[in-house]
Amino acid sequence: MSFDAEAPDLRPAHVIVVANEKGGVGKSTLSIHLSVALMKAGYRVATIDLDTRQRSLTRFYENRASFARTAPWAVELPRHFALDHVRGAQAQDNESAEFAAFAEAIGEVEHAYEFVVIDTPASDTYLMRLAHSLADTLISPMNDSFIDMDVLSKVHHDRAHRGAVAQYAEIVLEARRKRRLVDNGLIDWVLVRNRIAALHSNNARQVDQALRKLAVELQFRVAEGLRDRVIFRELFPIGLTALDAIEEANCQLTPSQMTARREIATLVSDLRLPSRVEGANYLEARHVWFESLSSYYRELKS
Repeated sequence: MSFDAEAPDLRPAHVIVVANEKGGVGKSTLSIHLSVALMKAGYRVATIDLDTRQRSLTRFYENRASFARTAPWAVELPRHFALDHVRGAQAQDNESAEFAAFAEAIGEVEHAYEFVVIDTPASDTYLMRLAHSLADTLISPMNDSFIDMDVLSKVHHDRAHRGAVAQYAEIVLEARRKRRLVDNGLIDWVLVRNRIAALHSNNARQVDQALRKLAVELQFRVAEGLRDRVIFRELFPIGLTALDAIEEANCQLTPSQMTARREIATLVSDLRLPSRVEGANYLEARHVWFESLSSYYRELKS
């Protein structure tokens, strides 16, 4: 991707949603490194944390903002939003309030920023489904395990029950149907294999074969993600990533850290994100979509 300073200021932001109903697969780690990588490439980036319980993305950027105040180099920061979970007595009122907060966040950044990275909770919530329907690029990280694959396609010893579309894949398919209604657009679904073992095992080969078959059926792409590296955990408390100039803080780069940088760069390249976001028609369609939902909630209240 290349940064074009002559591009017009008004354009719809490209929405990247990092999501999977399975927990512990590295959603926040990917959201962190992807948003930092885009900022370092010169793009204007906004981030939205929909995980109202864990808030890992929010804590990371709080740590990063604190470090930035006395940092020996310029530290990139996004326009960050952390949405709150509404806990009223009426579920319809709660969803209406959450939708309004989410729509307000999107409205603030859709012109001024080129990418919006949304981190989602590991649960089937209203906001999680809403984010899916707005995704231009959907990134679903998973560990190299049939346990994680079971949220996409049923893993069963009985062939009669094996292969049925599972709960999370149903969420994505429904989001795609809704997206086509808005602007006849497509959600580019990328399944990212995280924490792949350094040595290839029989399990890894079987998972790879199963994913290649499933990719055709569910129409997603497969990309290799990030290994489970100590550096990711060590730098989180100070709000830094392997992409940051930690060598300028008198910290010597290790071979693992240099490899981590290459992994992140490869992942960003494999996502095939646009170098510049285009499509005023989609921006208008998004407004129509939000207005239709607003009308729906007004009718529910009346």
